[in-house]
Amino acid sequence: MKKAIKLLLSILPISSISVLGVVSCSTTNSSEKQPEKPNESTPKTPPKPDESKQPDNNNTNPGDSNNGSNKPETKPDPSEKPQNDKPSDYPEIHKVDFSDVDRLSKDISFDNFVFYKQKDLITAWNELITNQEKSFKEVIFSKNVDILNKYKISFESNFSDVKFDQEKGVIENVKIKFTKDKESKILMFNFTGFKKVASESIDKINNKENYIKAKTTIDRRISGLFPSLLAYMLLFAEDSKKYEDLQSNNNAINFDDLKNKNPDLFDNNFVGFSAGTKELLFDYNDKDKTKYKDKIIAARYDDITGELGVEVEITNREESTLTEPRITKKFNFKGFRSVDFKDQNNNVLSLTLLPKDLKEIANTKSLKSFIDTFLKAKHFNKSLKILEDESIKNFLFKKLIVNIEDNKNHIYKGTQTFKLDNNDKKNFNKSIVGLKDGTTLYPFHTRITKDSINDGSVTLLNNDNQNQVKVEFTVDIPIYASTLSDLTSHTTSQDKVLKYKVTTTTKIN
Repeated sequence: MKKAIKLLLSILPISSISVLGVVSCSTTNSSEKQPEKPNESTPKTPPKPDESKQPDNNNTNPGDSNNGSNKPETKPDPSEKPQNDKPSDYPEIHKVDFSDVDRLSKDISFDNFVFYKQKDLITAWNELITNQEKSFKEVIFSKNVDILNKYKISFESNFSDVKFDQEKGVIENVKIKFTKDKESKILMFNFTGFKKVASESIDKINNKENYIKAKTTIDRRISGLFPSLLAYMLLFAEDSKKYEDLQSNNNAINFDDLKNKNPDLFDNNFVGFSAGTKELLFDYNDKDKTKYKDKIIAARYDDITGELGVEVEITNREESTLTEPRITKKFNFKGFRSVDFKDQNNNVLSLTLLPKDLKEIANTKSLKSFIDTFLKAKHFNKSLKILEDESIKNFLFKKLIVNIEDNKNHIYKGTQTFKLDNNDKKNFNKSIVGLKDGTTLYPFHTRITKDSINDGSVTLLNNDNQNQVKVEFTVDIPIYASTLSDLTSHTTSQDKVLKYKVTTTTKIN
């Protein structure tokens, strides 16, 4: 056979040699593998010269001669990175073993971290993502040192990805990425143990909204009080330590004298001032008394109109398991005692200068020369202004006495005489100026100083051949309407002056 081929090559022209080469190769391999017999009716397409160099794995169906010619060329996906020289349809093989992170608990509790336990969810989340490395190291995976040493860890969730369950105190759907040797894995976690905030649902809010209501009619046992006194004593009953700091240590009527039932200051039928006094203002939903507690945290008063306002804080009792939010409610009450600006004698408080004290003033150097001059000239029934001299004003202020008499409502009662000047150590009567800022609590809140004395005059009289001296002056008593506050500072929205006139006459030689 070989000799025949050599003989043929020597005879054929050069252009025929390549064709014969193909035949020769086909003949040589025919004994090793017989190809499938093609369909005789299908025309054969001669192979291109370089087709024999293509790798076998380019044909998904090696026996189908039409497969490659009917489909466009497909570009490889750069994201598909076959490993270990295996085809792309083999499963990806990780070099990093992530089984340790798979075993981590997917519920991470913050109960043992006081800093976070007291935070609401949004504040806690912002704290965690602000310094991620610190969050993972000191809090989230503080007990998983091997995980911290092995992986680079980061949050893959932003604010819109996570879910905040305020009632449970849980942050859900937190994605955390673990990376090592350019390989990574993302797992989902839930963070628990944060501050629980009750849902602002209507039902829950209404429970507290309906817990307390203002009485439609003010109890007559307290309606005869001036609103300013009641406002201060309601606040004092809620937090006595806070208001004890406001009171004067001098011999004066202060909170300690007014609390409970003081028979020297009030009628025997008065209910007194205590923690239970506020219950005379409100009706309570008794079935919720085991759930909630209430506290008056602010008050306002208007002694001009007889109005009282309070702000009440309603919270859950410590022994209850409720998580509803605190609420505050404001209440206004009308119908308390108001100052009578037309009849000064209808205001419980009376100011008096005793004749014996006037005689003492008449003998002072400031007035004696005036009185002697008028007597010699017999200038009777003529008035002379006297308050340009500060010493006279000071003397009058020291000598003014205060009496309490309640003929209308029979709540206030004075069994003794009081004074204004709380610095007068010689006078053992108590002063009504019971607060450090120079204001009074009893019978109502006001401020009376020596500068309150105005329009003073002295007049000589002669009745039945008896010489007399008469002193008249006005004490300006401010009546206040306060703003809503804890009343630890004196802030008013309005004031009106009660001009209390004092007149005293005494005989002189």
